[in-house]
Order: sequence, then C-alpha cells, then structure tokens
Amino acid sequence: MPSDRPDPSEFLAAAQRMLRELFGDSSTDEDPWAEATRSARQSRGREPSPEEQRQNLTFALATRAVEALEDLALNVAAIRQRLERTSSDTAQSDGDDANAG
Repeated sequence: MPSDRPDPSEFLAAAQRMLRELFGDSSTDEDPWAEATRSARQSRGREPSPEEQRQNLTFALATRAVEALEDLALNVAAIRQRLERTSSDTAQSDGDDANAG
C-alpha cells in the first residue's frame, strides 16, 4: 500500500532551506556541512572534486574507525563478563571442593 507521506529527505531539505532563509545563511565555503547536508538529488550528475573526494574518504574512514572501536569495546566487555563468570564458577567449585574434603 503506497504511503501519502512526503519523503523524509525532502522534508529535511525543505527545513534546511527554510532555516537558511530565516537566518540569512548563504552557502559559502566557510560552511563545510552545507555540501554534506544537501540532498543527493541536487548533487547528481557532477563528479566530486578531488578535495570533496578526500573529505568524503576521510569521513568514511573516521566513521569506520569509530565503528571498529565500538566493536572492540563490545568484545572487551563480552570477554570481561566471560572471565568474571569463569572466575566465579571456579571460586564456587573451589568452595565445593573445600566443603567436601
């Protein structure tokens, strides 16, 4: 069933446009986020400049690095939990052995 709701990216683009008009923000080179927040439909048909490609790659690498750190933190937390369970199981079995003897 098709939805009559507007596309979220169109809504965000319209909201950004209204905010720029409201605050008199003209898109200049001083605003590095202006290009990044534009709709993909507006930038189709043109090849990104080498500088834009470098920025995009840098952002992608930084994003991937953050994701890798998050994965690492989750792995460390899982290992810590496993070690805590193992040490508590060992302590309980040592206590059982002491009570049996």
